[in-house]
Amino acid sequence: MNDVITWIIIAVFYAPLHYLLPVLFLFITGEEAESVRKQLIRAAIIDSTISMLIAFGVVILLVNKGMISIAMLILLLSMLYPFVRIIRQRKKLH
Repeated sequence: MNDVITWIIIAVFYAPLHYLLPVLFLFITGEEAESVRKQLIRAAIIDSTISMLIAFGVVILLVNKGMISIAMLILLLSMLYPFVRIIRQRKKLH
């Protein structure tokens, strides 16, 4: 798994899912004004970027130690962070 091409393929498939799910969630469940929704989308994109970068750093370390199953679990769990922030921000608005 140290092959750079393998990591690029993983990132190419993981990143769109990591970014699009929170944004879709905001569009589907959002009842806020457009300006508030734009702020929430911007925050979700920032949160997605931060959680993805941290997750990939941890995953690379775990894969180098041979803990592939835990690494994949970390990738899945890191996708929840933007949703937690969205829910907290919405509660703060109401």
